Amino acid sequence: MEASAYELLPQAIRLQLDALLADAGKAGDQAARDNLASIWSEKFKLFTAQISALGMREIDQLGPEDPRGAILLTYSGSLISLGPRRGKDRWLEYASIKLRADVPELVRGDKINLSAPALRDQAAVFEGSPLKRSSALYRIAVCPEGISPDEQERRVREATVYLTNGFIKLNKTLSLSGAEDVDQFTSKAIINYVAKKNGVTQILARGLIDDYLSMIETGILLGERVSVGKLGSASLRFQAARKARLVKNLKTGEDLLVPAKPAMMAPRFKFSQALKDKCTSLDPTYLGQDDEGDDDDD
Repeated sequence: MEASAYELLPQAIRLQLDALLADAGKAGDQAARDNLASIWSEKFKLFTAQISALGMREIDQLGPEDPRGAILLTYSGSLISLGPRRGKDRWLEYASIKLRADVPELVRGDKINLSAPALRDQAAVFEGSPLKRSSALYRIAVCPEGISPDEQERRVREATVYLTNGFIKLNKTLSLSGAEDVDQFTSKAIINYVAKKNGVTQILARGLIDDYLSMIETGILLGERVSVGKLGSASLRFQAARKARLVKNLKTGEDLLVPAKPAMMAPRFKFSQALKDKCTSLDPTYLGQDDEGDDDDD
């Protein structure tokens, strides 16, 4: 008989999942157990895919003197991000991804170091950090040698944001009470995440985000091409008048009337090639998407 998703996991991970099920009042529920195990496996796939996309590689140990930035994945599914060493110190961010939260519990430290080598299958111990000791490490991924500390910072931060939110998205598919009700990418949740991640109040985070968006809007309305970071750029273009026309709904075959439009200025967003390249590597089944036809950047 084929082994279940739960049986394929290491014993240490199974113990973690059993504890989660007990906390949720579902101890002994085999369907919930197998679902949780499948989600854990998907999280690991997400982890390996992301570190590969960013040119990071897995190692068995990370020494205190090793200057490379790193991402540590624990058996419990938490993430520990370590910035590159600058002088004697590095920054740390610990993200505990709960089953019923839109934002992970975050712990940050700015002048920390490893007290001893971090080893796979063992707990990592830190000095100068609010997090003194982690749970056992399942995987250690580091930036390659020879790249600048600033580039390492970028890769570790990008991996951290993507993986923490990817893990929360996967949690929403669990058959545990409350997990599916998480609102992850609402304005409120994004502000909450940015505030926690940067150690500021939600009021300050909201103000900074609002000012940033207002500057982008202002630039567009003044006729400028405005860079929106790694996403791409926004601008205005003249859109000629369009006559009313009939189009066919590709799904139903029904004729639809598209009303006429006068000539006007219209906003345009051009996505960056880097983002397009990342999109091509995604699995549409994981995203719950099907073929809805081609849409251009406009």
